[in-house]
Amino acid sequence: MTHTHSMRSRVLRRVGVAVATAIAISTVASTGSNAATSPNAPKYGGKVKVAIFDTFPGFCFGDNNANSALMVQRTVYETLFEKTKGNDMVGLLAESASASDDLKTWTIKLKPNIKFSDGVAFDATAVKQNLEYAGGGYSAAVGAAEAATADFAGHAVKLFTAFKGSGPLGGATGAGLMTQVGIPVAGQTTTVAVPTLSFLTVLGVFAKDGAIDTATKGALNALGLTKSASSTWAATTYTLSTGTAFLANIVSVTATNSLTVTLKMNRAQNDVPAMLYASGRSFMRSPSQFTKGATVCSQKPIGTGPFKVADDYKLVSTDELTVYKNPTYWRTDPTTKAKLPYLDQITFTNVKEASQRAAAIRKGTYDAGMFSGAAEATFIKDLRQRKSVAKEYKSPNEYYPSLWLNQGKVGSPFASKNARLAVLSCLDRENFVKVRTKGESVVAKSIVGSSSIMYSTRGFQKFDVTASKRYVAAWQAEDGNAGKTLSFSYPVDTSTLSMANATFFKYQWAKCGITANLVVEEAAQIIQKAFNSAASGGAANAYDAINILLFEGTDVSFNLPFALTNAYPVGATTMGSTWRSNIGNVLGLNHHNDTALDDLFYAGQAAANKSVAKIKFQEATARLQSEGYMGAVSNNYYTFFTNNKKGLAGIGALQLVKGKTQRVVTNWGIDWTGVYKTA
Repeated sequence: MTHTHSMRSRVLRRVGVAVATAIAISTVASTGSNAATSPNAPKYGGKVKVAIFDTFPGFCFGDNNANSALMVQRTVYETLFEKTKGNDMVGLLAESASASDDLKTWTIKLKPNIKFSDGVAFDATAVKQNLEYAGGGYSAAVGAAEAATADFAGHAVKLFTAFKGSGPLGGATGAGLMTQVGIPVAGQTTTVAVPTLSFLTVLGVFAKDGAIDTATKGALNALGLTKSASSTWAATTYTLSTGTAFLANIVSVTATNSLTVTLKMNRAQNDVPAMLYASGRSFMRSPSQFTKGATVCSQKPIGTGPFKVADDYKLVSTDELTVYKNPTYWRTDPTTKAKLPYLDQITFTNVKEASQRAAAIRKGTYDAGMFSGAAEATFIKDLRQRKSVAKEYKSPNEYYPSLWLNQGKVGSPFASKNARLAVLSCLDRENFVKVRTKGESVVAKSIVGSSSIMYSTRGFQKFDVTASKRYVAAWQAEDGNAGKTLSFSYPVDTSTLSMANATFFKYQWAKCGITANLVVEEAAQIIQKAFNSAASGGAANAYDAINILLFEGTDVSFNLPFALTNAYPVGATTMGSTWRSNIGNVLGLNHHNDTALDDLFYAGQAAANKSVAKIKFQEATARLQSEGYMGAVSNNYYTFFTNNKKGLAGIGALQLVKGKTQRVVTNWGIDWTGVYKTA
């Protein structure tokens, strides 16, 4: 049930929970000879045009490129680890990963002789910088340096006094923020003990644009709290993003030597390589891209990948991007021994409507195009039947769009379990799959698919109009709801198919006495407003409910941060201690406060035995479902079509290690490294 098939806000995935102390990870060497010259062998050269369905918001940590736009980034950037067709984690830029017995120390060894396309060396120092900037360590260090000279006692008194007042900082809002950031108050006096980094966290909540309402920012400016101790520090917050929460368990990153990185973790974690894959999003940027400020960071992507942007490139169009062969790329094809990549140039264009994308593939105006099985079934089935015209490459049904019910937003009805169960009991999954996806999706029986280690049907709400109406009545019987209609805000992407999908459920909910108020916006805007949005005061997403694809795959490593109350464990140190209060809950769009659920996920992630981990993860899923925190309608896939006459070949064939290839199609599309043209 993806009403917006392009809403894929990601930010860090899988080793399997049975953890060995050392995981051998290797790929091909970086030298080799030219390709063979037989007629069917890969050939060099060629320009390709690809139709996608997402825009490019930018290239810095906080610029969350969705689905097909992420494919474009993946031509420029590479990850430390990569996921194979058989769901193994193997190294790409990394050579190996090994864990201590307690799973709290991980040693990552890197491949040698790799450079970013700007000539900067890819080494342990570059990896350390990437992880510290993305994880908030750099920003925290700047804040700590400022803390040495800041008048925290004086500022804290002003802050507390303002919180006691009646203005925008007064009442429950002020008291709640004081508690949230860990500033203890002795009685009702102005005697305050101020932990240094906690205070910087307070300033972070206030100083970052859009974090709170204008009136509150004005009051803080009047107090001098956003002009003094946070000025330099605030300029570093461009490094923070949804990805920061994925690295929340890291205490420290050490460059042990030029090709070895050591990670210290707050708690035991058995899937660190998978966390560092992060559904293909945790890639390595050149430090020259992100150490020069927000504008530079967003304007031009610089990675180790097979392609690069033009030397003078700056982001202008969010709808089209051309990448060119990286002449210094480090990999060779292990089969042909040819230096990669084969193609000279790829141009990616956002073609929003699936009908236009499909027509472009049929006519050959584009060489290839990407589609979502959740929303574009009509055009997928048509192209699939035209075997003389197009060839299809398809992912498994391992993507699980979910309906997230926001309990943290002020005024949201979903603080009530009755309201949540009413909405979830009114999801006609079978008809949706039949009518809207033309049978291309799989009817959900859980919030994840049956191949996932999290899979459990316990507590999953079945479609039952009578039960839904009963829950609506129970909600109306609660204090303050008498005579009210159960209604909620619900965002939907601007595409025709996304609108049709959302309308299907709007009418279905109406039959149960529930009103869904559709908010029509671009996917990139929805993502921005859902994750720590200004519209919701910085604490919860801007919508009462949102259908978005976040859960996926066979494991838990990417899914986990979205399900927790806070990505940072209680008592987290170093990077985690700084950002727990204002970034830790950014991914959990349900904004529940069920810490028992956190404990179940943490227990699974700390287990050295896969069977034990599976039990804990399934218990966590059952709790998410029985409490009505979220629901799902279908399990979906992504697919990729090429025009036969354009002669594209090599898709999904390039080996990562001997006998293991990358997944052919993922939520972010295909890997272009080994693709070539025969025509």
